[in-house]
Order: sequence, then C-alpha cells, then structure tokens
Amino acid sequence: MTTRSSIIRTRFAYRFLHSLRKLNQQAKTNSRRVKLAAYASMASAVGSKRAWSRAVLSKIRNRSLNRNLLKKKRRSSEESRFGELRKVVPGGEVMNFYKLLDETADYINCLTSQVQVMKNILNLLST
Repeated sequence: MTTRSSIIRTRFAYRFLHSLRKLNQQAKTNSRRVKLAAYASMASAVGSKRAWSRAVLSKIRNRSLNRNLLKKKRRSSEESRFGELRKVVPGGEVMNFYKLLDETADYINCLTSQVQVMKNILNLLST
C-alpha cells in the first residue's frame, strides 16, 4: 500500500532529477537555481490542491514581474503574533488562522519528504 507521502516523494524525485538534468545542460548553474528547481519540483509534485504549492508556483512564474503590485493583506492584531509563520509558509499572508495551520502541517510534511529524497540522491551519487 502506497502512502500519500511516498507518492509525493516519487513525483518530487522524478521532477527534481529532470530539473537538475536541464540545469546541468546550462552554462550557468548556481545554488539559487537548484533551490528554485527543488521548490518548483515539490510544489508541482503536490499539485494545486494546497495553497502553499500554488503560492510557490505563482511566485516562480511571476518572479520577473514587479512584486510591488500585490499588496499583502493586513491581519487583525489578534493574529499578528502568527506573522512569522505567515512569512515562512508560501501564500500564508492571505490565509486565515485555521487554514494557515493546515497548510503549515502539509508544508512541513512535504519539506521532510523533499529532504529525504535529496539525501537519497546525494547518497546514490556519492557512492
């Protein structure tokens, strides 16, 4: 029986390796591009059902546009203590508190899977 996290790990690994292969063919490859490839691969593997993955993909697609066009919503003082969490979770600036917690849990699971896959790739290439 396959779990959701194992499916996401498989999708991420496939997409990330494909992205790395493309980056390897380019003349300029730096850590920023590898990082963007990792984020895009994970968001793509999760799909558009999660708000954080949509935010990551949107940010990558629109990174050349003027970022000042989108204004962040101000939250009530009651929720201002969660400002740091809102900054960490992609798209968190526009979520209500309960949606933010749900997306945070999913984002942490996906980041954990991403780290596991990248460690496996590193171990495979190191031997």
